[in-house]
Amino acid sequence: MNTFGTPGLQPPLRSEAVTRRGTKHIVNEDCHFSDAASGLFTVADGMGGHRDGALASQATVQSVSQLVTQPATSHEKQLIALEAVLSQVNRALYASYLAAPELDVSGATSLSLVISGSYASCIWAGDSRLYLLREHHLFLISEDHADESGRLTSGIGIADAIAFGRRTLEMMPGDVFILCTDGLLKGMDETMLANMAAEGTYGLAERLTARSIAGGSSDDITVITVWADAYG
Repeated sequence: MNTFGTPGLQPPLRSEAVTRRGTKHIVNEDCHFSDAASGLFTVADGMGGHRDGALASQATVQSVSQLVTQPATSHEKQLIALEAVLSQVNRALYASYLAAPELDVSGATSLSLVISGSYASCIWAGDSRLYLLREHHLFLISEDHADESGRLTSGIGIADAIAFGRRTLEMMPGDVFILCTDGLLKGMDETMLANMAAEGTYGLAERLTARSIAGGSSDDITVITVWADAYG
């Protein structure tokens, strides 16, 4: 049964996902969901320095993953539904903070990719990123929600409302999307990321993660790669 995506128009997608706990954390505070059949992919990163980051990222991803059970609908309605479930989680997490402010906020970054028909959309809050490799060029699709000091200006659970980022583009054959939490770029730069992505798609998520760890990243790392071989 075709769910969530646009009926009959979904390009055949492939994806790989890798997550690794960083050495500075007792538990992996990243969480992710990847479902090529529905065209829904998401990563979340529990906010460091605050309480229950792992629980916040898990709650965020769990809410997004439940969307795959919804009937197939238009691309725009998928995005509206995605923002709605993220806003619901945000309200719940922020309410828990208001009930006990002395315990600090429980928050997470969130970035989701929705692909249906020939369109791909990214909705995010925070500094997890979406890159697009197209014709051997790497493009940053998302834009970090952070001030000059690196402090997050948007996220799930840190305010009563979320300022989402949203971008939509038309897909081309050969496009490769890379979703990642910020731990990836703590052990490599974008030039290295682009060069490695150009070397081939299969196994890319694992290779990027391993290279970042070798480059000194001690943070949690999550990478999802998504690509479409052809259009039906």
